[in-house]
Amino acid sequence: MRELIDAVDSRIKAPYFGYAALAFVALNWRGIFLLSTTEASPLERLSAFDSQTNSFTLVILPLLVGAAVAATSHWVHFIFGFISSKPSALIDNLYLEAEHKRTIRQTELEQSRSELFAVKEKELIERAQRDEKVAGIEDKIAKENLIAQLGALRNERDQLSAQIDTQKRDEKSIIKGLSSEASSILKAASKSKDGTIIKSESLGLPSIEAGGLTFGAKSHRDFAKNEAALEELVSEDFVKASGNQGVMFILTHRGWQAADKL
Repeated sequence: MRELIDAVDSRIKAPYFGYAALAFVALNWRGIFLLSTTEASPLERLSAFDSQTNSFTLVILPLLVGAAVAATSHWVHFIFGFISSKPSALIDNLYLEAEHKRTIRQTELEQSRSELFAVKEKELIERAQRDEKVAGIEDKIAKENLIAQLGALRNERDQLSAQIDTQKRDEKSIIKGLSSEASSILKAASKSKDGTIIKSESLGLPSIEAGGLTFGAKSHRDFAKNEAALEELVSEDFVKASGNQGVMFILTHRGWQAADKL
């Protein structure tokens, strides 16, 4: 008996019977409505139900509709999946290209750092070699003058290097001091090939689009916050306007570098 109940239950839960049940309700909703809401005797309610239904709508048509829907549902899923596969693939390729571009930039930065350290190491070696040559000069006055000149030149060089390092530290401080909205917009824009940012103020809620993402579209207050973030990027020279309408913006060289550090 238990096996029979389980078999019946599994058949009832099959998609075909679900579709047939939905078709039954859709085709006979008037009769069901009258049967459940009419304030009359049971016989009158059944008569009202029979007046809106027949054997075709009660049995034959629901079974046919259930069979048709069950037979075509997989094809419908296939068609929608096929239609959406192309844009999904394009979106995936977009993110892969952005990640690839980011990896290339990181590799270039690491290579630049390695070259910088190599130059500094070479400079230290050359300094030591020059000091050794100076030590071999026999003329005491010429030797002292040369040492003084080399010392002044090296101090000037060290001060210049210190200024450059300070500028780099200031750059890092500026990047860290960006608002979260500005950082998000900058990072999103760097994921696109051309680094464009579009400010849309058309009908409906305005928004800012960058790298396939939309910012500030939740409310006018949210847009104002993200618009201020965009102005923040412009003021820091990370972004510049493209054209005179104030609608399209692009990342500057400084902006690309800052985005790589986020």
